[in-house]
Amino acid sequence: MSSLPKSPSQANKMAGQQTYKKLWRAPASRGKWFWLLGSGALYLFLFAWSAYAIHKGQDAEPALDPFRIFGICAFALVLLSASYSLRRRFVRALPGKVQNWLWMHTWLGIITILVALLHENYAYITHDFVQSAGDLIQAKAGPAALFALIFLVLSGITGRLLDQWQTRRLAYEAATNGVGIVQGVKERITILEETVERLCAGKSAPFKGYCIEHLAQTRSAPDSASYQTALPSSERHDFQRAAEALKERANLLVSLHRQQRAQRFMRRWRTIHIILASAALLIISYHSIMELLITVFHILPPD
Repeated sequence: MSSLPKSPSQANKMAGQQTYKKLWRAPASRGKWFWLLGSGALYLFLFAWSAYAIHKGQDAEPALDPFRIFGICAFALVLLSASYSLRRRFVRALPGKVQNWLWMHTWLGIITILVALLHENYAYITHDFVQSAGDLIQAKAGPAALFALIFLVLSGITGRLLDQWQTRRLAYEAATNGVGIVQGVKERITILEETVERLCAGKSAPFKGYCIEHLAQTRSAPDSASYQTALPSSERHDFQRAAEALKERANLLVSLHRQQRAQRFMRRWRTIHIILASAALLIISYHSIMELLITVFHILPPD
């Protein structure tokens, strides 16, 4: 007689429900505070420099103009923030934890907006507002680059919040389904299905029909009461075990679908963010490179 593998105890499930936040919490990262303080110190330094330059009111050569240097600094910060994708997807041998790189990506992205606003002394935000779509391409697409940067950072912050939301959903499912994450759930479902198939071997048609019917289902829990009375007494014990396995399988399938839905949501949002980031980086790079070639290095003639 085939035996049903032991399922997690009810006590373990209840304990998981009570402590899942602690069990599935990501370890704290010192990089969070390091990059926050470093970004804040950089912005305060540039802000003080900006206030001093406005107070002095002195004209400078393009290469020494502090406001132009702020633009170069903002472009450098954009490239440094983009290096997070390089570290995560392509050059994983780079030093440091991915989590620390993520905090660098987050804080530098936020501070880059403030530095870019200093670059034009908050133009297009507090004054010189864009009046038409044609204004976006003025000054070598300067306004378009600024708004692309703002939109990119806001989309990244939104994505970060959505990631945390979906991660909590994954953690809750993994801690309360009695098995764990997607791979563990799939393995448990396979074991349960194999157990039901072994219990069906040599049994009557109603027994097999019940198991085949509910193995084909993916969500609803089976109702075994109406079937059990029609079975021979010798099959009722195995039938009860098969019904328990099918019920556990149905519950795990629901948890599996929720986890997979959360994973798909996160992957799709990251794909959208990467597309937006690529488009924004092209606009920002065009503006920055053209300004460098024209006003700093004098390689291209001014308009």
